[in-house]
Amino acid sequence: MDYIITEKLKELRKSKKITQEQLAEKLDISRSKVSSWETNKRDMSITEAIKLANIYEVSLDNLFEINRITEEEYIKISDKFLKGKDIPLKEKVKIIELLKDTLKQNNINEFYENYKDDTKCDKIV
Repeated sequence: MDYIITEKLKELRKSKKITQEQLAEKLDISRSKVSSWETNKRDMSITEAIKLANIYEVSLDNLFEINRITEEEYIKISDKFLKGKDIPLKEKVKIIELLKDTLKQNNINEFYENYKDDTKCDKIV
């Protein structure tokens, strides 16, 4: 694991307001193992990664920050999606509704509040 991932592991645990000890109990492992992940002294198995992702309610790619994009890239992709003619409006609405349902766990309201002044976002929601 690299430095970015170890920071992400700490950040996710703290955002759930659980200690290393509590996380270790949930995973049925030692607290020192959790600590070793967060200090980049030990790698986790895929089974442990899956369990951890489930506890944090994130996907594995989110857990390990695979294909992470910036907010600017996200907005550019969203804009291209909304203006694109290759997907019918009805399908776009269905996709957006699915995204809203999925993102509720990750606080879409906070995301929307950050961008509600942007007229493009007003058209989305």
